[in-house]
Amino acid sequence: MGDLKSKGRAAAGALASVTMIASMSAVPALAAQPDEAAGASDAAAAREVAGENAAAPTMVKARAEGTFSYDQDAVTPNETIRTLFQKAVRVICGAAIPVATENPLDWQIAVSGAVDEAYTASVGDLAGDDTVQQKMTCTCGGNPAGGRAIVTADVKGVPVEAMLARAGVQAEANAVTFVSADGTETMLPLGYVIGRHGVLSYEINEEELTASVGGNNQLWMTRTPANYFVRDVVEIVVSVEDEAPAAPGEADEHPNSPNAGVLAGEQE
Repeated sequence: MGDLKSKGRAAAGALASVTMIASMSAVPALAAQPDEAAGASDAAAAREVAGENAAAPTMVKARAEGTFSYDQDAVTPNETIRTLFQKAVRVICGAAIPVATENPLDWQIAVSGAVDEAYTASVGDLAGDDTVQQKMTCTCGGNPAGGRAIVTADVKGVPVEAMLARAGVQAEANAVTFVSADGTETMLPLGYVIGRHGVLSYEINEEELTASVGGNNQLWMTRTPANYFVRDVVEIVVSVEDEAPAAPGEADEHPNSPNAGVLAGEQE
């Protein structure tokens, strides 16, 4: 009886020891070491109890679940655009000081050069059925990831492609030059302007350009640095060049790429 009680106490002690290890440690429970004085039989009993009662090691991982969503419906307020692209942009992007008129739709634009039928028309006349309204992004070429020199706006204007189609572009043409009211000339690859959905805008976010970027009209293109967004265009000249001009940003060490940033978040 004495030996039986001794074995029982030894087994209980082993169980308590194993249970404590399992509850206080993340590592697998180790078999209790028998007391040398207990003898081989006591050790066997301890191992038997430990094997039957020790819990298997458990790896617990914390996991958070939720949903992430975004949209591109938000536009930059005109007040913010005006602060950036009528003031800072003159330094950042080298834009000229815009000229204002009473009615941008009366602004006259000539289309000439390598076309079948050159013409001059007002923005209002050109708009008509060809007017488009779409969300577009304007960002300075040197804008870093997360930088503030980027805006998204609801742009309304006349597609350059429609203006050129009206004149009949000659098959050999490969360049187009936008001439601004101050004499500035910006030559771009013809295919680039068409492929980047060039639009000569006259409204931004349902307001005339004077409320935002300034001026009477402005060229907008997708995925293009803002310093090519020329304003107050008075003439569009189509030409045949021996070598087409380089695409905007092509020679830049870090070509412009619109970035994305988290502006706000909600927890459900």
